[in-house]
Amino acid sequence: MVNWQEPYSFRRAHRPDRAAQLGPLLLVTCLLGAGCGRAADPPAPAETASPPAAPEALCVAADAGSLRARLSGAIEAEIDWSDSGEPQCRGSVRPSGDGLRLVYRGTLPEAGPLLIVLGAGPVRPGESARNVPVNITLVREGSGEFFATQGDDKCAFDVLHQTPVEGSAKSFRVEGRGYCMQPARAVGGGPAVLVSRFDVTAIVDELDDADDTAPAGEQ
Repeated sequence: MVNWQEPYSFRRAHRPDRAAQLGPLLLVTCLLGAGCGRAADPPAPAETASPPAAPEALCVAADAGSLRARLSGAIEAEIDWSDSGEPQCRGSVRPSGDGLRLVYRGTLPEAGPLLIVLGAGPVRPGESARNVPVNITLVREGSGEFFATQGDDKCAFDVLHQTPVEGSAKSFRVEGRGYCMQPARAVGGGPAVLVSRFDVTAIVDELDDADDTAPAGEQ
């Protein structure tokens, strides 16, 4: 894992209908496209937004990746997706280059299939930093239920460490530990989920200049 002694510089019994499946993913792509730490930016209206990406598009298998986290509230779980036998997802750099997206998928006994997206920034590819703001979105896949934090004052990485992947100038191994002081809330109010702590590893790919485009709904 990470050597935390090194100093760093800042910066879810019925088959759901298609609307129930796509609704939360549309919100996820809108939230991701809005960026990190901008609570004043609302998601784009569903009738004007582009079609959302499928879960498979959000989760491209990576050679390495893990998530350990404590969830309480509407979802009670101690997550350890470090040795589940299934590959985790590759992360990415936002097209604007000012932050990272880390994506994790797994199944919880009580909550079912769960997608968790962490948006961290501002932080540049390859940059190690402390006290990095984080937005967290949790989607109970197939249920139409999701929770999100919006704003840069609710969650943060204490430490975020990035190292180049051997043999690649555009991929980085990310390791970090963080916490939330406030929960991710259901859009429109209601239940909430507090992710009180989280430890992550991920492989993040930086966009080439020629590929500086994002999937529909993620500009």
